[in-house]
Amino acid sequence: RSLRISIPFSDSACSSSTESSDCESTTNYLSEATVNVEPIEILPGLFLGNASHSEDLKSLKKYNIKYILNVTPDLPNVFERDGQIRYLQIPITDHWSQASDLANHFPDAIKFIDEARSKGCGVLVHCLAGVSRSVTVTLAYLMFARTLSLNDAFLLVRSRKPDVSPNFHFMQQLHSFEQQLNIDPSQSATAKQQLFSASSSSCSSGGGAASSSTPSSLDGSSGGGGGSGSGGGSSSDGGTISTTPFSASSIGSSGSSGSTGLDPSTRHQQHSQHSLPPRQHHHHHQQ
Repeated sequence: RSLRISIPFSDSACSSSTESSDCESTTNYLSEATVNVEPIEILPGLFLGNASHSEDLKSLKKYNIKYILNVTPDLPNVFERDGQIRYLQIPITDHWSQASDLANHFPDAIKFIDEARSKGCGVLVHCLAGVSRSVTVTLAYLMFARTLSLNDAFLLVRSRKPDVSPNFHFMQQLHSFEQQLNIDPSQSATAKQQLFSASSSSCSSGGGAASSSTPSSLDGSSGGGGGSGSGGGSSSDGGTISTTPFSASSIGSSGSSGSTGLDPSTRHQQHSQHSLPPRQHHHHHQQ
């Protein structure tokens, strides 16, 4: 399977626009009373939602969402032709047979989200219902970018959006991803404490989404699954950013056939085509 990416005519970070679609295939989750009227902000500038949110131009403009990650094979990128919203489409269905395929796209999805946040833009991750596929990708991002364990990442997302329910096979892939990242439990506990104590600060079209890091070029390329990654400096969520290289070639990337273990020494090897942005390490700061 291949990724579908559209780039706006003008890549001058974040003005008004909208985009995308959402997840969960046959069950009509969207008719349930628990459906949120607007996308849910998980981290500053990182929004989780469903198909209807991807078509809600008013909300997209309100939260300065200029990037949309569409984790479905068939939902349209509604505002793609406008050229002001950048799309990344991961054509995965909510079925057990697709679990390894979705995990292979983690590096591209993480780079795409990181690029949006580094440019001060909001990014919406959605599928059909916003409870399984898009949640899985969001959890992978939190585990990588915020050094959260799978359990802590899940608790954080569920505290913001109680109806999340990734399918069992997606959770298995996330567990493997957690093992490959070799996350320090004490780091995860500290990060979780910071994130639970911090209020989710919504961004507006005027102020823009909070920046996650200083943008820098990845692999010297501008296309693919995200062009900018973390460099140095400090993040909007608090803490400092590590510039230690971290290759995704050992954790499964687009077009590969699964995941393998990640040895700590792998973090120092040269970036591959699907390498992830530098890993962020956050330290507790006094308010």
